[in-house]
Amino acid sequence: MSGVVDPEQLSKDPVKEDKISSMTREEALEYMGLNADADIKEIDDRFWQMSKHYRGKEDPESVKMADEISAVYDIASGRRDRRIEEKIRHESEPMYFGRYKSDWENIIHYNWKNFLLGIVIAVSALLVIIGVVTNTRTGCSVVVFGHMYLDDTVMREALVAQGIKRPYIGMADLVVPNDQDIPQQEYGNETFNAMFYTNPDVLISDKESYGYYFNTFRDLAPLYDRIMEGLTDEAKAGVVPVYMTEQEAVEYTNRLYREYGVGDEEIRDPSEFSDKEVLIGIQIPDEDICTGLGIEAKWKSRKTSLVFCQCVNSTNDDQTVQVITTIINAAFAQ
Repeated sequence: MSGVVDPEQLSKDPVKEDKISSMTREEALEYMGLNADADIKEIDDRFWQMSKHYRGKEDPESVKMADEISAVYDIASGRRDRRIEEKIRHESEPMYFGRYKSDWENIIHYNWKNFLLGIVIAVSALLVIIGVVTNTRTGCSVVVFGHMYLDDTVMREALVAQGIKRPYIGMADLVVPNDQDIPQQEYGNETFNAMFYTNPDVLISDKESYGYYFNTFRDLAPLYDRIMEGLTDEAKAGVVPVYMTEQEAVEYTNRLYREYGVGDEEIRDPSEFSDKEVLIGIQIPDEDICTGLGIEAKWKSRKTSLVFCQCVNSTNDDQTVQVITTIINAAFAQ
């Protein structure tokens, strides 16, 4: 091995930048005072010795020498040559849609979950749209959302018996921030978004979710009397109205965010929102009635409770009344 290069001597006779860039690996090792067969540990050690004299200094000469030594180290360690080889190999690859083959491989490798999610969401959205568009004028759209299982047999049969042809009943498995270590699911959120923008007549939510999605509901007060008139006596006795203010909804989501790890940037000031009470839905609190309808909570330790609401995008009040009364009556007839 050659003698150690004197840092002071380097500063007096710096190598020109173009000369460094054209160095061979052997020349870089010679510059560092190392034999041609030096291993990477020797190269690393010598780089540390040579650069420590200039490390942390901000005067132009020290900065220049630190950069020079780093450039030489890049060559001596073989990193520069590996980059050149990789570039040559890369540029010899076929190109697809403006990117080299290996670029697409990297994109797919690191983003395959997003690609898969996008495909699933696109298919889900397409199925939702097809399901709604292919309904006749007497058809309807119902979206069940929350962390629940759904068997739509009872609801579908009840709606068809009322003359509603080919009703669309969709399910979005949504998980709000919670104390049961159940992660939120991007797929469920995107599925709900696709369903929501088809303007469903009725939304059916679980107890945990309705406050979190307060803004998706229309005030049901104008339709409440008509809905109650259409219910059987047993159904009337088994349901309760659910009222909530916008302030309460914000306080509820703030609490979930604070307690279950969502960032502080999501916290909002409740005083900036309305304190007007809104009838957001009609609730069936009895778990047995809910499960008899074909809906059951997935939560580890919470009972099923359903809230029937009108979607804020709904355009048909008469159909909303018919669908809600039909499904609730069917629940209590089981």
